[in-house]
Amino acid sequence: MKIRFFIIFLASLVSSTACKENKKEDTALGMETFRPVSIDGNYTIDIPKFMTGTTGLNEEASLQFQSLIKEAYLLVIDEPKAGFEEVYRDLGQYDDELSIIQNYRVARLQLLSRGAKINTKSQPEPLTINGLDAETMELDAFIDGVPNEISYFLTFIEGDDRVYMVMGWTLKNKKAEHKKTFKTIAESFQLID
Repeated sequence: MKIRFFIIFLASLVSSTACKENKKEDTALGMETFRPVSIDGNYTIDIPKFMTGTTGLNEEASLQFQSLIKEAYLLVIDEPKAGFEEVYRDLGQYDDELSIIQNYRVARLQLLSRGAKINTKSQPEPLTINGLDAETMELDAFIDGVPNEISYFLTFIEGDDRVYMVMGWTLKNKKAEHKKTFKTIAESFQLID
């Protein structure tokens, strides 16, 4: 399954990364440290200049960036709203009492938990990103085969025709260092008209 490939690849990246450097907290980020990236004329998102594009994090992702040195990883997964809702209704897993973005969050967390032992997770916080309904949350988990705990920064966004998940992650001991960066990335998400 696609998520299994992602987890195996993540495990090999995290365990093979041995580079260390002096770290500073991400408190002085300016927009000059980011560059806008446009994906298929669909959306733009600001990416830190220290990250480089890759294709090996998750085959479902429309955007994938990483920094092996800083141990920071980012991807965006998106899918058609109608297709997502239809599949989950057919499976009997769509909750009519939740919004589509809440259903998408529940579905994505279930997929993530198949290969991860989630230790802590924040309550989802609703927000608006460039006029779009969104939810954000953080979680810490152990991934099969990875000795270090991983911290995830998840943002779920509802577009006109698609739902999006912006997922950033790092080692838990680097969580404070990268938190503002991942927040800035997610809040820069914007659909292209």
